Amino acid sequence: MVKIVLENVHVDFPLLQQDQRSLKRLLSAPLKPMRITLDPRERPILQALKGVNLTLSEGDRVAVVGPNGAGKSTLLRVLAGIYPPTSGRAVIDGRVGALLTVGLGMRDEVSGFDNIEFCLLLLGASPHDIDQKREDIVAFTGLGEFIHLHVGAYSAGMRTKLAFAIATSIDPQILILDEVFGAGDAAFVRKAEERMIELIQRSRILVFASHAPALIERFCSKAIWVEGGLIKEFGDVKTVSDAYLASAQG
Repeated sequence: MVKIVLENVHVDFPLLQQDQRSLKRLLSAPLKPMRITLDPRERPILQALKGVNLTLSEGDRVAVVGPNGAGKSTLLRVLAGIYPPTSGRAVIDGRVGALLTVGLGMRDEVSGFDNIEFCLLLLGASPHDIDQKREDIVAFTGLGEFIHLHVGAYSAGMRTKLAFAIATSIDPQILILDEVFGAGDAAFVRKAEERMIELIQRSRILVFASHAPALIERFCSKAIWVEGGLIKEFGDVKTVSDAYLASAQG
């Protein structure tokens, strides 16, 4: 069965300071009481997540809401298996697809055609599936012969089209999204939206971070409110979203 279980998950990031004066400023900053502390060796750390407990099961469609710097992106990366917990336990049962950083692993010095294989392997695709997926990706981008040009010579739009097509060629059981994004010209944006919706519908667990209430209510039935590295509330999407928005406006 596809599921995600987080048990008392903490994620800490070291904060490198060049001198004692910088360290004092850091520890006296407004963020300090909630998120910044010292590790056992007296080094400053940012507590990105603090004791998170969460269970997601097959069929869950979960939005992640919260202010910038709340820990949303860190939580998504833990759920995707990218960040291991500093302490606690993360159990992820199911094939994960994470659309967090578009163009992850893309190399400027090689062609778009060759980048497809490299990026698909990074995304966990089977070597046996790459040829078939590559055909679909090339057709979807509409780049034509430009697919054989090195990516460093691509325009921003061409690069984004290729990155989007690669990222959405996977077929995950657990889909982790950091905003739904479009790419390129208007015609491609329509194609991209259709492809993204199909990917969402095929997934068995969806976790979707967004600042757009309409998209959250369209795709999700539950929501997690993250604040200060903690899960402040988890439940019905409208109830949690309304509570977060009211807090943000107050």
